[in-house]
Amino acid sequence: MMQHILLCGGSGTRLWPLSNQQTPKQLLTLFDGYSLLQLAFRRNRFACNKVMAIVNEQQAAIVAEQLEQAGASAPVCLAEPVGRNTAAAIALAAFVTDPETILLITPADHLIGTPDRYAVAIETAAVLAGGNYIVTIGLVPTYPETGFGYISYSGHDVLQFVEKPNRVVAEAMLAAGGHLWNSGIFCCKAGVMLRELQQHAPAIYEAAAVAAAEWKSTGTLRRETMEAIPSDSIDYAVLEKSDIVKVVPAKMDWSDVGSYDALADALSRHYQYRNHQAVFIESDPHKNIVIGKDKLVALVGVENMVVVNTASALLVMKRGNGQDIRQLHQWVRENRPELL
Repeated sequence: MMQHILLCGGSGTRLWPLSNQQTPKQLLTLFDGYSLLQLAFRRNRFACNKVMAIVNEQQAAIVAEQLEQAGASAPVCLAEPVGRNTAAAIALAAFVTDPETILLITPADHLIGTPDRYAVAIETAAVLAGGNYIVTIGLVPTYPETGFGYISYSGHDVLQFVEKPNRVVAEAMLAAGGHLWNSGIFCCKAGVMLRELQQHAPAIYEAAAVAAAEWKSTGTLRRETMEAIPSDSIDYAVLEKSDIVKVVPAKMDWSDVGSYDALADALSRHYQYRNHQAVFIESDPHKNIVIGKDKLVALVGVENMVVVNTASALLVMKRGNGQDIRQLHQWVRENRPELL
């Protein structure tokens, strides 16, 4: 059995105001009463007998509570006083785990609608990881997405990691084949990860070793100790430099739920979502999404709308404009930061 490492960072800025600093998207219970965090735990417990969440200290209590509600027995939360990106989080997890333990490292905020195909991919990855490889899951692309990194591959061999492409390059890769979306899901032995960190990112390795020793001794991490760890993603720090990385291609129904368009699609296709407290007059309830329960929302004669009704803000957006939330979030940050 593997140990599940849940990466719980991220604030879901493209889902503001529904997602905010106190309750980011992975903690919202929108999916048949479950959160993305809980779904991620439940999806992986067939392969993992332990779970550790790497989490912002402000959310440690609610993450632990949600994991227990989802059936986790004694979940461990490694609470960071300040985030230092995925390389630091994974280094900490590896340092506090037995070196021979295979870590299954997943984001807490992804949605997968084909658990059978996912399970096959994870089982294949675990076998390769047992051979002392770092194994990533690559998703067979279904359209020329420009917001994801890609992996050029042959069989299980990684030929190259490709940065987020422009539209022309994405279309060319999709047409040529031999490219996968980089899912951010991977597994490896804890000791193998530490050896690769020591070789390719020694500053992260050394500073994370100090922080991990502190956590094992006291059960907490000090801000100064975390801030001493250089901030970098695991992709840049290790995966793109290592020569022991393998990939498992997988054709799955997958979403990072990175926008309201993706959220609306996920809710309508996979979950028994109902537009709460909403009335539709000459408007199709299947083409509009209303989230929020504290007051009645009436849509009259409009289609393809997203209405998010929270205690702090009201968002009205045409579906298809989800990427513009970044600009809105920046305006709020500069002008109304108390709403974040």
